[in-house]
Amino acid sequence: MFEAVSATQTLLPSPPSFAGHQTFAMRSAWLKKGVDALLQDPAIFSAEGALVELGVGKNMVSAVRHWLLATRLAAPTERGGYMLPTELGHSLLTDDGTDPYLEDPATLWLLHWNLCGPGSQSYTWAFAFNVFREWEWTASTLVTAVQNAARATSSKTFSQETVERDVSVFLQTYVAPTDRSQNAEDGLDCPLRELGLLRAGFGGQQQYSFAIGPKPSLPVSIFAWALRKFWDWKYPGSSTIAARDIAHAEGSPGMVFKLDEDSTLAYLDQLETLTAGALRFEDTPLVRQVVQTTADSLNPAALLRLHYAAAPVA
Repeated sequence: MFEAVSATQTLLPSPPSFAGHQTFAMRSAWLKKGVDALLQDPAIFSAEGALVELGVGKNMVSAVRHWLLATRLAAPTERGGYMLPTELGHSLLTDDGTDPYLEDPATLWLLHWNLCGPGSQSYTWAFAFNVFREWEWTASTLVTAVQNAARATSSKTFSQETVERDVSVFLQTYVAPTDRSQNAEDGLDCPLRELGLLRAGFGGQQQYSFAIGPKPSLPVSIFAWALRKFWDWKYPGSSTIAARDIAHAEGSPGMVFKLDEDSTLAYLDQLETLTAGALRFEDTPLVRQVVQTTADSLNPAALLRLHYAAAPVA
């Protein structure tokens, strides 16, 4: 068995933020609409014609902007008020991109990683998937935990209502509404539900739990991409990384993708073949670690190209 470890870096965004989405969960069509609009006008989100161009309401314009930034498909420029698609946003979502309509589950795993992994600006998302270790919990339990964590690291005061709204959007991101009193439109067409990362139970207070175990729709190339991202964040310049970190450390593929140990090991066993020997898993009685065998760091973008170049064309 692996021993649990803690990341030495600060994973949670600072200062904490619980705003920007206007209580709307991410919708599939918004991301491409936003990327296309930014290519035409980097100031679209402050332009008077944004509502018409994006085909959404006023509050939703802010939400589209928020989700583009949160998923790292767009980023602000040095010129105030301007944004442009990132390299990832451009390569995925332009008309000639690799997955403009989010048809490949791998893309959803990428978006989930950007919301929850190292570099996340979504406090509740990063906290819930990495720091929060409850087995089964309610929305109010998560609200209390998030609020306590934010208070411990920031002098800023956050109202319970603000955090409750953020947790509500977090749940809408991964679980379809079951309560008839909820507005199903709030989480309409949220693509990350397809990942099956959260389970909802029933009762007087609805119980939730993370679905920990194998993830059949998660390709090994995307796991390796996330591993390389985590590795560069946690141990920059190191040629080795322990399997226990990959499985259990905050910000690791094991935590963000909610893999069990056997599933993590299964991915590690495939790294050598995937990377033509650039990464090798050493599994001996004395050590379990992944070794980088080349002098040059394996570029995460190259791992993405491995997947999308081999992905079937719809």
